[in-house]
Amino acid sequence: MRPDLDVDTDGVRAWAAALVTAGSGFHLPPLPPVPGPRWAVTDAVTVATAAARRTLAAIADDILATGRAASTTADDYDGADDRAAAGLRRLR
Repeated sequence: MRPDLDVDTDGVRAWAAALVTAGSGFHLPPLPPVPGPRWAVTDAVTVATAAARRTLAAIADDILATGRAASTTADDYDGADDRAAAGLRRLR
């Protein structure tokens, strides 16, 4: 195979695994309620905290999906190489 087409699929899988591990770390347990009297500011902080947590979870889900997609792509690349080699062997 030409060197410019070579892909280090093991390296891609390792990177993808590290990405999934990193993304998993963003899924945190719910934060405790904000202490204080039930005034408008405390309620606003509680709502803002929940919104930030949802946003962080969405980003983490995107990171996880990217890592999984990269790993699947490496598998597909290896599979395509194997299928091409088998096809060439059949032609001989």
